[in-house]
Order: sequence, then structure tokens, then C-alpha cells
Amino acid sequence: MMAEKAVETKETEMNEGTEITDDHGGKNMKERKLSWAKLRRVDSLNIEAGRVPSFENHASKVNWKRTLSLAFQSIGVIYGDIGTSPLYVFSSTFTNDIQDQEDIIGVLSLIIYTIALLPMLKYVFIVLWANDNGDGGTFALYSLICRYAKVSLIPNQQPEDRELSNYRLETPSNQLRRAHKIREKLENSKTAQILLFLVAIMGTSMVIGDGVLTPSISVLSAVSGIHSLGTDAVVGVSVAILIILFSVQRLGTDKVGFSFAPIIFVWFLFISGIGLYNLFKYDLGVLRAFNPAYIIRYFKRNGKQGWISLGGVFLCITGTEAMFADLGHFNVRAVQISFSFITFPALVTAYSGQAAYLRKFPENVRNTFYDSIPGPIYWPTFVVAVAAAIIASQAMISGTFAILSQSQSIGCFPRVKVIHTSSKYEGQVYIPEANYTLMIACVIVTVAFKTTDKIGNAY
Repeated sequence: MMAEKAVETKETEMNEGTEITDDHGGKNMKERKLSWAKLRRVDSLNIEAGRVPSFENHASKVNWKRTLSLAFQSIGVIYGDIGTSPLYVFSSTFTNDIQDQEDIIGVLSLIIYTIALLPMLKYVFIVLWANDNGDGGTFALYSLICRYAKVSLIPNQQPEDRELSNYRLETPSNQLRRAHKIREKLENSKTAQILLFLVAIMGTSMVIGDGVLTPSISVLSAVSGIHSLGTDAVVGVSVAILIILFSVQRLGTDKVGFSFAPIIFVWFLFISGIGLYNLFKYDLGVLRAFNPAYIIRYFKRNGKQGWISLGGVFLCITGTEAMFADLGHFNVRAVQISFSFITFPALVTAYSGQAAYLRKFPENVRNTFYDSIPGPIYWPTFVVAVAAAIIASQAMISGTFAILSQSQSIGCFPRVKVIHTSSKYEGQVYIPEANYTLMIACVIVTVAFKTTDKIGNAY
């Protein structure tokens, strides 16, 4: 409307100018025609597109103070899972004990580059930017694609929504031409549309499945630090902890995040300190693992068994998908800050310290983490480890809530109660039915598998 008024005002001014300058001859007539030609090229939509910097999402209005607050919360909500992986990665990788000292360097190199390439490079620098108005997750990507191309196989429940669009002024470019070609191919191929939908469903299902396995393996691995407890006792304590964890979810991500973040932060301090202690005490030479050539040598030495051991190495990035799935609870900058400056350095230091310890005591690979803890801080570390393992489940639980909320909004999931737990940030949600279903599934998995090795194989 403002743009239309501006155009009308210009027309009035031009008409007045016409009356005044009619007596000045042909020169003024030419100038008037030139002005009219310029005026006709003004498009009100282009004016609005130039003034409005694209659409705004619920993450775009967050200031730096709020971003740092969200970054602190994200430590407790997102990184509990990947943060507690040092509890079981080396034992799950060397299932047949360590046959060669150089294999420790090779596995450490694999761990370092797995974390650097997937969570750091892929998620932090690429995937997080492919969000849907601030929301992450598989269905957010699917919804984003469907907004720009007619590829959705899901009937829109609100027919008038099909007429909505985000108007943006885009200048011609090679990137835009490629985008149009890809869109045409997707819109004209029914096979591509079906495949895209199946990939979205499969990705969502795998994330929810991770939300069932993660709490079980994390809590079991932490509680097993009490050597005097038998297997049945460990399972019983783990089940009790899981029930308590799922019971506090109704408080919401905001309160849960602020409650859990200090514990995970202390956990990262512990594993970093223990890692540095072992690194300087036993073998600084393990830092050679930053040379990727050791990965090639590891596979040459171990052949097929080396490839099988990748199943254990992969556990070092369990819960990484929570960085994207939980994005709706935070924002891109918050997740980037918390991972780059806290999580990544702590993990690399922890794994390097464990590798240094194993170079001296390779026979202790079955319980590397707890055996590598200096005696005076064993029990404090154990307490923090149990607390961190409990919190580790939070990442995938919050991610499951976000994904189910997205899938329900596009009509791909039955209607369930979605509770918005924060008045400040709309992406923080809680779904009671999903919460208790996950709790029952986790308890069943814990009782059925009993050990972390078996759950690791399920991954």
C-alpha cells in the first residue's frame, strides 16, 4: 500500500509539472516523456522486495545476549550424547583387544577426522544453514523443498495455503538457472518425488530410533563404572534413571537446558583435564594421529577387520543429528558457537588422552575411560559421568519432539498434543505421548540388551 501511494504521489507531481511546462516547447516535452518512461518501470512489488530483506523467522530476531544464552543451553540439550561417547568408543572399536600398538594411532586418527568432517564441517558449516525458517530436521528440509517446487505427495490440509508465497526479488544467475532446472526435473518425475518422500520418512525414523538407543547405551555405560555391581543391578539402576529423566521433560527445554548445561559443561572440563593429564603423562606421540596417513596404514594392516571396526568408531558421533534436529529450540549461531569452542576441543582432547593411556596399558581397553581416570578424582568423575549420561538422552528426546511437531504440521503424523514450553522461543515444544512412548521403548531396550556392546551392535 505504501508503495502504491508513493507511485500515486509521483503521478500527481508529474501531472502538475506537465501543466507548468507545456509552454516551454519541445525540449520539456522530451524530458516529460523520459520521466514517464522511468516511472512506468517502477514495480511496487520490486520496491517492497528491495525494502524487506527476505522473510523473517523465529531465529532472526535473536540478539547476541540471547544467542549466548541459547549457546549455553544447547550444551545441556544437544551435546550430552556425543559428549559421553568417550565412555565406550575404544572398547566398542577394539572388540578383539589391541593387536598392534600402531592400531591405537590409526583408530584415534579415524575418530579425529570423523568428528572434524561430519559434525564440524558438514553440520556446523553446511547443514545448519539449510533450515526452514529456523527449524531443523528431516521434515524441515522436505517442507523447504516443497515450498519451492511442487513435489509434495502429502495433501495440503489448508487449500488456501497453496496460494501463499514469499516474494523475493532474485537477479538472474547461473545458480538460479541450475535451481530452475533441478526444480523442473523434480516436478516432472514421479519417481523422484516418491524417492524424496521415502528418504524424508526414513531419515525421521532413524533419528527417532536413535532417540531410543542413545539413552540406553549412555546410562548403561555410565552406571557400569561401579565394578561391584552385577549386570542385573546395573540394568535396574539404569531403568530407574531413565524413568526419572523422561519424567522431567514436561518442564520444557528452557528449564531442562539451564539445569543440564552446567553439568555437561563440568563434564567437558573433566574429560578435557583427564585427557591432558594422560597425554602428558603417557605419550604425547599419539598426536601423530592428526596425520591422515595413519588411517590408510590402519586399513592396510587390518583389512576386513579394520572396516568392521568402523562400527565402533562411528559411535564417536552418535547424536550428531541432534545439532540439526534440535535447531528449532535454539538458532544457528548458538549451535555453531557451542560446538566449535567447547564440544569439539573437549572431545579431541579426551580421545587423545585415552589413546595415550592405551599405548601404555593396552590390556585395559575393555574399560578405557574409567581405568584412565587418576585415583583422587575417580568418584567425582563417576558422579559427573552418570549425570552426563542421563543428560545425553536429552539431545535425541528434544530432537524427536521437534521432528514430530514438524511432521504433524504438514499432515504426516497423527494429531497429538504439542505443548510450547517457552514464551521466548517458539521452537521449544513438548509432546507427552511421544515422551512416554520413548520411555517405554528405552526401558525395553535396556532390559533386553543389558550391555553396551550389544546396543552398540544395534547402532
